[in-house]
Order: sequence, then structure tokens, then C-alpha cells
Amino acid sequence: MGQAFRKLFDTFFGNTEMRVVMLGLDAAGKTTILYKLHIGEVLSTVPTIGFNVEKVQYKNVMFTVWDVGGQEKLRPLWRHYFNNTDGLIYVVDSLDRERIHQAKQEFQVVNLERERTC
Repeated sequence: MGQAFRKLFDTFFGNTEMRVVMLGLDAAGKTTILYKLHIGEVLSTVPTIGFNVEKVQYKNVMFTVWDVGGQEKLRPLWRHYFNNTDGLIYVVDSLDRERIHQAKQEFQVVNLERERTC
């Protein structure tokens, strides 16, 4: 009961928390975007093996952003990050013309998987 009041109070007067998953092919720019949002700077990054997670505050919303690695061998694991998520950011490197079709195909798979879990 106390948790319900807290959530209602936070919705109207305080911070709201949201969990967001960021997906995309490897080297699409997910980690770069995450740290730009988190600390306001573009950093040199290395390929993400597993995931990065950071909290990002925007106005009265605290976003917990999960940046999940995009290598081909990690993509089957993406579906495990969908539970209890409020949003999905799918990052596409529009300059990578050779893999734009692959990015589209992976997004379609993500969309189907997300529909099954929600």
C-alpha cells in the first residue's frame, strides 16, 4: 500500500523512474549516445561485450538506460532485457549503407520478440 502511494506521489510531484533498453547492430553508436546523455561528452569507446547501464536524469524523469552489445552472437540475448522495460531505443548507423538492410531485419526480429514478451 505504501508503495502505491509513493508511486502516485512521485507521478504528480516527484521523480518518475523509467527503464529503457538501447539496441542496435555493433558499432551503431549506442554507447556513444549513452555517455553523451549521461555526462554530456562524446567519449572514445570500445565494443560493448555484455551491457553498460547508466542513470540519466531529464527533468523529473530518471531513466535507467541499458546499452546492450550488438555483436551477432549477443543479439539472441536481447530478448532477455525486454521484461519490465518502459521503452526501447533502436540505434541505426545511417552511414553504414552496407548493413542498413541487416539493421532493418534485426529491428523486425526485436519487434516480434518484444510483442511476445509484452
